[in-house]
Amino acid sequence: MSDHNYELYVEKKNARAEGLAEGRAEGRAEGRAEGRVEGRVEGRDDERTAVALDMLADNEPIEKIVKYSHLPESKILELRDSRATYSSK
Repeated sequence: MSDHNYELYVEKKNARAEGLAEGRAEGRAEGRAEGRVEGRVEGRDDERTAVALDMLADNEPIEKIVKYSHLPESKILELRDSRATYSSK
């Protein structure tokens, strides 16, 4: 292999390694950002569920729970039913 061809080979190999490293770094950054967003959403959902459970325990009307917890009525009814099943055991 001539010196020129060898230099091209090494240059191409280095460029590929740099591209892979850059791609990995971008992937990690995107993954962390997505993880933070998912964590915030999960935390917000957990808090809303806790509010709904507290209000159910205080026998608040379903409509009021929907208004203040920002959960759909179906989710609140599900929580109420699972709470009733759990407390009857």
